[in-house]
Amino acid sequence: MLDYHHTWLNLFDEFQATQDKLEAENLLKLSRVSSPTYYVEAFLDESLEWTEYAYTERELQNLKNDAIDCGFTFTVEEVKND
Repeated sequence: MLDYHHTWLNLFDEFQATQDKLEAENLLKLSRVSSPTYYVEAFLDESLEWTEYAYTERELQNLKNDAIDCGFTFTVEEVKND
């Protein structure tokens, strides 16, 4: 029973050492991928009907299609992700 306990302690020590190494070498940090965010406003006869954010090109295209299908005019503004 004592050997089992020592085995787990050794595994835990090895795990902690590996975690410390990963943190020290910044291997756990993901690089941030910068993607644009879009702010869409839809108007009907110069009256603001809805606003929405799009986080991908596909979402942006879907919002544009929705606005066009409803007969709205729209504006798209790229929002900085700083």
